[in-house]
Amino acid sequence: MSCRGVMGAHMGMSWGMLGDGGWRKGPWTAEEDRLLIEYVKLHGEGRWNSVARLAGLRRNGKSCRLRWVNYLRPDLKRGQITPHEESIILELHARWGNR
Repeated sequence: MSCRGVMGAHMGMSWGMLGDGGWRKGPWTAEEDRLLIEYVKLHGEGRWNSVARLAGLRRNGKSCRLRWVNYLRPDLKRGQITPHEESIILELHARWGNR
């Protein structure tokens, strides 16, 4: 068996699943989402590198933060914006630009 085969068998994962530093890369699984949601429910947001480690995820803190903010946060609104929301956006953009 090659060195790569020994290492992959030892780690219990294929080489393509882990990136630099041993972090898992690629699409999130339903189990990872569940672990992140449960951890944030119990302990709140913040200190994302600690969240990744303490929740048992092999993801880096930035990946956990982005997954939470962009996909899992309970108050995240998805879908079409209302005409009222659009008028607010246009008004604020006229006032502040792209800041």
